[in-house]
Amino acid sequence: MTPPTISPTGGWLGTTLFVLLFLAALILFGTRVGRLITLLVKARPEDRTDHLNGRVGTFFKVVLGQSGVLRDPIPGIAHFFTFWGFIIIQFGLLNLILGAFNGSLPWLGDNHGFAIVLDVFVVLVALALIVFAIRRGIVRPRQLNSSLHGPWDGFIILGLILLVILTLALVESFEYAASAGAAWTPIGALLYPLLRHINPMTNLVAYRTFWWLHMATVLGFLIYLPRSKHLHLLATPFNVFFRSYKPKGALPLLENIEERDDYGVSKVEQFTWKQLLDGYACTECGRCNTVCPALNTGKPLYPKEIILGAKEALFVRSGEILGENSIYNKLGIAGIKADKTPEEKEAHHEPMVGGIISTEALWACTTCMACMEICPVAIEHVPKIVDMRRSLVMEESAFPQEVTSLFNNIERNGNPWEISNDKRAEWAADLEIPLLAENPEADVLYWVGCMGSFDRRNQQVATSVAKILKAANVNFAILGPEESCTGDPARRIGNEYLWQTQATMNIETLNGYGFNTKTPAVNAEDQGSHGQTTTATLTKHRTIITACPHCFNTIKNEYPQLGGDYEVVHHTVYIDELLANSKLKLPAGFDQRKLTYHDPCYVGRYNDTYEEPRRVLTVINSNGVTEMPRNRNKSFCCGGGGGRVWMEEKVGKRINQTRVNEALSTEAEVLAAGCPFCITMFEDGVKGVEAEEKMKVEDISEIIAHALESK
Repeated sequence: MTPPTISPTGGWLGTTLFVLLFLAALILFGTRVGRLITLLVKARPEDRTDHLNGRVGTFFKVVLGQSGVLRDPIPGIAHFFTFWGFIIIQFGLLNLILGAFNGSLPWLGDNHGFAIVLDVFVVLVALALIVFAIRRGIVRPRQLNSSLHGPWDGFIILGLILLVILTLALVESFEYAASAGAAWTPIGALLYPLLRHINPMTNLVAYRTFWWLHMATVLGFLIYLPRSKHLHLLATPFNVFFRSYKPKGALPLLENIEERDDYGVSKVEQFTWKQLLDGYACTECGRCNTVCPALNTGKPLYPKEIILGAKEALFVRSGEILGENSIYNKLGIAGIKADKTPEEKEAHHEPMVGGIISTEALWACTTCMACMEICPVAIEHVPKIVDMRRSLVMEESAFPQEVTSLFNNIERNGNPWEISNDKRAEWAADLEIPLLAENPEADVLYWVGCMGSFDRRNQQVATSVAKILKAANVNFAILGPEESCTGDPARRIGNEYLWQTQATMNIETLNGYGFNTKTPAVNAEDQGSHGQTTTATLTKHRTIITACPHCFNTIKNEYPQLGGDYEVVHHTVYIDELLANSKLKLPAGFDQRKLTYHDPCYVGRYNDTYEEPRRVLTVINSNGVTEMPRNRNKSFCCGGGGGRVWMEEKVGKRINQTRVNEALSTEAEVLAAGCPFCITMFEDGVKGVEAEEKMKVEDISEIIAHALESK
């Protein structure tokens, strides 16, 4: 039976007042959201409409399934219940709103099943609020702190949510009592014994009073939401949907670099709309701070503050960006962050780069991408940092002094040192390794990289890789002097122009030998009747392997931006394939030393390669790998990425020593690596903690080569 209708507004006058208040709240909400959207529209364009099927799937998994926040179980579960409680309560809200017009939602208005689900989530949200209150008020994890604002916004939101569920519970209870149990709900039935003896008219007045309080709270929440840190409730679904589907290891290309007037981001309006949407979507959970190797060793880099700083800069400049004559300014709502005091607003009238966001923070980044890996809402920190570095390097020439020689040497010599590139193949003089010019039909090109070619320690790695290829009878060659620095350190530091110069030169070389998988081979027979080139199919399968993750990532993921599409394999993966195909025979259990393995950032998080290196080590060592606490996608950086291997580490603890101490805690005798930067950083770290007698640092290829020599 449908319960008798009890008008919550008391008649047409109350209903009219409710409609006016509801429309006023919608206008204030819509105007604020419209302003936020307009700011995005005025930002630089960016296409995020590819891979629609994947975007829809990710939306269901990350937004509806809350998979990102659930990786941190306690706050994650509380957030899961709050999220779904918020959605389900909205259906209850619609019922209450329709009640003002003597209506209800079809199928839900008198549905006891929905009433049970609704009240269950009211209880779950209440429990989640207790968890959040304890976390913010008692535990107070540092990751929740922010230098841009205090904690009160979070408590205001918790208070509003509490009022929403509390007033909803009281509305249900007094409606149940006023209708003598006809408007059934679990909470109403539970509290009815306490209310049944109250005068029916009193119950009716209480029902209407709490209905108005519930509506006032909801409408106040609606107005406050886009002005608060919980703007992410509106922005996160869109931010997740529009996440990048380009290779994780590829920085955005600075297009038409010869014709540009700017070369990076110094003002907030130079970001793309998606980069600004990141700021709207930030939940301020601070998980990025907890995994940042720079912050965790005392550097002044707070990844969360980079995102919030960009958002703050956008809000400060919103009036100028939108124009003094915009409809928003005419309506007198120019200030987006209305919850800030005039003093706070004035304090942030300063440049974004070098002001709100310090240059020290930008230069501390190792580009390890741990912040992006752990972010539950698909925020992209690293590209923003590099964009701001680009402005500092190419527009202001404001970069750490020690990288000046790096830029000059790459430009002049094709490598980071004052060494002629003609000497690039001298390490292989006694190994009988052909140059590609001598063996142009080689199946495999071994891209040695600058460290393997010129750094004495890493020349040992290059030699080991060559010995492995020879033992497996691989038809391979090296470029020798035709190889030049891929430009990775220049690009990560911010010198995009130098990277593009190096990349273009290397692409021309590789294409000339037919390695480009999308550039067809051309010969006389491929000419049309008018001399036009026609498409010819490449039939020879050719692979580039490298022991340097930075070369690997750059050639594989970034050279396609300039037309260079290649099959590129990290040497650990290639060795794993040789073992799997029985092309490489090793003595079982040769190395009985206790091993631990470090996942290089540019192999692991950048390219999702975790198992192959471990399989190789397990073949050669029957004891397997003793894992460090932080491994695979949670691996801690060596400190050398993002060009940091060329910069001095002057603040806080050394990142490499921190990671070496983690390795030492496993009591392993060997720290196995797969990156020349990691080897350099870790050998310095081992010396720094005086553990030379306890631990050796070896590339996986060196361990394999030792086994081959023992046969």
